[in-house]
Amino acid sequence: MNAASKAQPQADRFAWVPSPLAIALGLTAVTAVAALVLGADPETVATSWREGLWNRPLLVFAFQAAFMLVLGHALALTPAVDRIIGKAVKFAGTTNARSAATVAVVACLAGWINWGLGLIVGAVLARKVGERAKAQGLPIHYGLIGAAGYSGLMVWHGGLSGSAPIKVAEQGHFADLAAIAGIPASALPDALPLGLTVFSAHNFMITGALIVSIAFTAYWLGRKLDRSGLPGPSLPPIVAPSSKGRLALPLRILPALFGIILLVLSVRTAFLHPDAGRLGFIDPDWTNQALLGLAFLLHGSLKRFLHAIDAAIGGTSGILIQFPLYFGIMGIMSGTGLVEALSMAMVRLSTPQTFELWTVLSAGIVNVFVPSGGGQWAVQGPLLIRAALDLGVPLDRTILAMAYGDELTNMLQPFWALPLLGITGLAAKDILPFTVRFLAAGLLVCLTLTVII
Repeated sequence: MNAASKAQPQADRFAWVPSPLAIALGLTAVTAVAALVLGADPETVATSWREGLWNRPLLVFAFQAAFMLVLGHALALTPAVDRIIGKAVKFAGTTNARSAATVAVVACLAGWINWGLGLIVGAVLARKVGERAKAQGLPIHYGLIGAAGYSGLMVWHGGLSGSAPIKVAEQGHFADLAAIAGIPASALPDALPLGLTVFSAHNFMITGALIVSIAFTAYWLGRKLDRSGLPGPSLPPIVAPSSKGRLALPLRILPALFGIILLVLSVRTAFLHPDAGRLGFIDPDWTNQALLGLAFLLHGSLKRFLHAIDAAIGGTSGILIQFPLYFGIMGIMSGTGLVEALSMAMVRLSTPQTFELWTVLSAGIVNVFVPSGGGQWAVQGPLLIRAALDLGVPLDRTILAMAYGDELTNMLQPFWALPLLGITGLAAKDILPFTVRFLAAGLLVCLTLTVII
């Protein structure tokens, strides 16, 4: 039996997987039916859905997230980052095992820095590994390489761009949560800096273990496929900024000047922030400003920068149309009490010793319906904070437990894979057989360490 016939049954097994947009519409219907079954009246469901669709604060976050993705993509197309990716391709070797492990580690490290950067760096690296395999006739299993490129989304929420840790680092955010949760504001701190969440020893241990488990799983899967892999499929052209031609002096000075100004302002904001020592200055706006400054500076010309932005914006098309749909799901879940019912069911099953475990699991389930980390925190955060106070569980560990559950089940949710699928030319069914294995390995590691440490 040749390699193609061996690989075909696996591909056929996942041929039924619908498109991400179909999944979003299907989840909307499931959520609405669940709310009706639990006793919500149809008018409440419809009103909650409409209010969720056009929720202004969430639409602001949608722009922040989409802008972060575009800037991360544009940064990945800079000559400096492209050289780093080129070195990673050389290091990846010519086997499934080494290529998959290399792509996974690079995607995870970049994803920890910024989820948009990790997603695009992982996608571009996977794409370039596929291009090399096709040019040299190497039997690389492209679906595994693409899944490895997506694995950075398994560590992002415990990283520098994690929505929940960044939000609780903002002054006054806990006061808003207290009002929603119905608890005294005095029971909560003014803010929880990143030094207590992202940069805690607890988070470093779990995130580090997750990266190791992902790399090991990718290598193990690659070893199994080294004798049965297939060359990558036909690859769509990747739009790379052109560096040819002599640029006018203003076109070279302006982006560098504005890039330096933006970065200086970012550094100034960081140093002047009252909680700078614990990185309390990092929020979506600060992150986007720093990414924009780096993209201007590293592209070195307006032409290159605009070309990269044109290439990056296409990757947000599916996300922009699906954001309101998932906000509508969030509206139904919060407006009809579905999230509260799920979260409080977990709390009733919990003790102070098991609360973090149940938080990881409940956050993972909610993420399937609400793939936006920031949106999920807005809906589930107040309930978790109230439960943590009732059970005496530290707030920092509660926030991290929610972050781990949210990030792990991204391997089941194709929403954020849309840019990667567009860049690599793969379909969701091509990467799903491998992402579910990454999820299983990550969940085992996360739950085990949550109990131990």
